[in-house]
Amino acid sequence: MSTTPLTDEEIVRAVRAVAALEEQREALAARVEALRTATSPEDLAERDRAGAAMTSVTAAVLLESADTLDRLGLTTAAQAVRHLVDEEDVASDL
Repeated sequence: MSTTPLTDEEIVRAVRAVAALEEQREALAARVEALRTATSPEDLAERDRAGAAMTSVTAAVLLESADTLDRLGLTTAAQAVRHLVDEEDVASDL
């Protein structure tokens, strides 16, 4: 845990980084959903690629969220996210 208080700019930068990852994940989720009923080999391959990328970005969101929460001094929340990361072996998805 960081003992140095963050400036408002550092807080905004940290939260925006998580939000940007979340936007990427949402875009990939929409792509996967759009290809949910795919039947052609090309579309199935694209769905698989988008799904794999979404899994990777989801892992990054969780890891970055835990770090950000910790930096913000929200230790209990950071520990809860890290517990989820550990239980789900999220780091292996990166």
